[in-house]
Amino acid sequence: MILFFLLACGAAAEKETCELLCDEVYQTCEYGAYPSYESCLQGCEYQGEEGADTRALQKCIAKAECDTFAILECEHKYGPDAVEQEATE
Repeated sequence: MILFFLLACGAAAEKETCELLCDEVYQTCEYGAYPSYESCLQGCEYQGEEGADTRALQKCIAKAECDTFAILECEHKYGPDAVEQEATE
């Protein structure tokens, strides 16, 4: 029962982080990578499942202030590809 509660809390925190991230990239920056807000949320949740540090990614993107190159650097640093790179090093 406690495990279920912890997993539910983790999922809620992940969803909140993804909402903040999508507020920034989809609504504020109007970043064209996602055709809808919902697709942004799905992409963020998928990245989290793949091992991305979505909280660090969200904070990095907020600091990027809609600079496309900075957003891509955030993806490189905290996205699922960063996890794969660490595993091979």
